[in-house]
Amino acid sequence: MNKTELVVKSNRLVEASYRLTLAEQRIVFFAIVQARKTGVGLSVINGDELEITATDYAEMYELPEKQVYEQLKEAGGQLFNRRVVLGGIDPKTGKPDKTEVRWVSSVRYVDGAGTIYLHFAAKMVPYITRLESHFTRFTIGMVSKMTSVYAMRLYELIVQWGDIGHREVEIGWLKKVFEIESKYTTIENFKKKVVDVGVKQINDYSDFSISYTQKTTRRKITHLIFKFSKKPIPKQPKQQTAVAKPIKPIKPIKPIKSIKQPDADGESPFRLAKATISPKTQAEYLNLRTGDEIELCIDRANEYAGEQVKAGKTVRYGAIYRKAIEEGWHEEKASQKAQQAQDAAKKESSRQAAAEAKRTKVEETRRSEREAELSAAWFSALPEDEKEKMGSAFVAESNPVDAGSFKRKGYDYLGFQFFVKRQWRAIQ
Repeated sequence: MNKTELVVKSNRLVEASYRLTLAEQRIVFFAIVQARKTGVGLSVINGDELEITATDYAEMYELPEKQVYEQLKEAGGQLFNRRVVLGGIDPKTGKPDKTEVRWVSSVRYVDGAGTIYLHFAAKMVPYITRLESHFTRFTIGMVSKMTSVYAMRLYELIVQWGDIGHREVEIGWLKKVFEIESKYTTIENFKKKVVDVGVKQINDYSDFSISYTQKTTRRKITHLIFKFSKKPIPKQPKQQTAVAKPIKPIKPIKPIKSIKQPDADGESPFRLAKATISPKTQAEYLNLRTGDEIELCIDRANEYAGEQVKAGKTVRYGAIYRKAIEEGWHEEKASQKAQQAQDAAKKESSRQAAAEAKRTKVEETRRSEREAELSAAWFSALPEDEKEKMGSAFVAESNPVDAGSFKRKGYDYLGFQFFVKRQWRAIQ
């Protein structure tokens, strides 16, 4: 399997509460890639099983093949009993809800063959297969060398937040997502065993650089603030050319004194010429124009000659070059290049502005959706009398149409939900 294959998971699944061992997490990532690539293991109708062999698994995670036989068998069996807790808001009542979903509906291991067959649970399929803006994607190669399941989970989260570049996370929430609420009870142990290991492996093996600081509330460390960014793409090393066998040196030809040396960059201003220009003529041209001007004249002359060829006319490059250099065609070519550079700069500026606007829109949409979830959860937790007071306040400030809609639909009315979000923001 190619390590550049995408792993795609719903952001809701990325932020869900679940705990897997390292081997189980590796199987899940591998299976997601295989399922997306082949379509096998996803269909509820045909029930085709997804095959994972010890050979492919060992190659992907760079492990000895003999070592993974028992690992696949044991982890595959445990995976059947693993579940994910997905949090959300019930659409009917507006109250927080939790859904427990199995990862897989079946697991089969073939003794002696080092192969497991599995099928994703029907409820899990939508969180794996859809490719939308609210889904997190990364290449499996970014996590294939990680040996900490916490590093893998933390990497998923920063990929999800990648456009923002920073994220403040409550420690209790992070432990809940990792399902280690009862472990690492001291903050020092939690940072050492979970966070520091994750940060190091992300920096060592992935395409992100990450660091973090901590936030204290009432003398207690309650939040971690992660900062992260994409690593620059490394430049490809230049290919080395074969070293030619040594040959006997030949006596150098004495240069003609009247010919000026090439430009400082070591390249001749006549290198674009499509016809031979004698050293004497080169010297003559160099007495008329600078090297840069001659190069532009020849470039423009080549364009003109091409137009003549297309028109079916006979072309004499030498005569065209003389005309171009004597008449100073370099000015037209320089103007043309300047206009092209200006057009390219405008195009790039427009592209960057559009990309920035898109990033801003995506971030605003995510923030709005998150605020809607948090404000709905806040409102649901209020006592009934407080909810009624808020409903009365909404009616009091609304026009007759909104007030009437609220009386018919109650708390589910969209206008009232925006009102709740506004009240929630006011107390943040």
